[in-house]
Amino acid sequence: MIKRISHVGFVVRDLDETLKLYERVFGLKPSVVKDAMDGKVRIAFVPVGDGEIELIQPLDPTIPLGRFLQTHGQGIHHISLTTDDIDSDVNRMRSEGVTFDALKPRVGAHGVRIIFTTPETTGAVPFELCEER
Repeated sequence: MIKRISHVGFVVRDLDETLKLYERVFGLKPSVVKDAMDGKVRIAFVPVGDGEIELIQPLDPTIPLGRFLQTHGQGIHHISLTTDDIDSDVNRMRSEGVTFDALKPRVGAHGVRIIFTTPETTGAVPFELCEER
């Protein structure tokens, strides 16, 4: 069952500059800054209340996040929803016509299982399902 919004993911050109902006303007600091996807992206998680902002800087222009940045520029990439049973939610959503970017969930940057919806089947908004930790 979907429980809450986990985080909102933003693609950025320069992670360090964006983090400086967030600290200066909002007074927010990251809890985590790390490389992910075998060094193809740098990410930061910025806590806000009981949720987070995920900042993603693609380092490889050939991966989907790199192509997203080239095509759309900086901005919102996805909304992540926490679920207590990702397999059940994926099956239920598939029965409602939702398609996903993969056949099954994989381990994401937080070390938990994730899967992304295709925006064409979820009202033009890409959602990430993220299993509770």
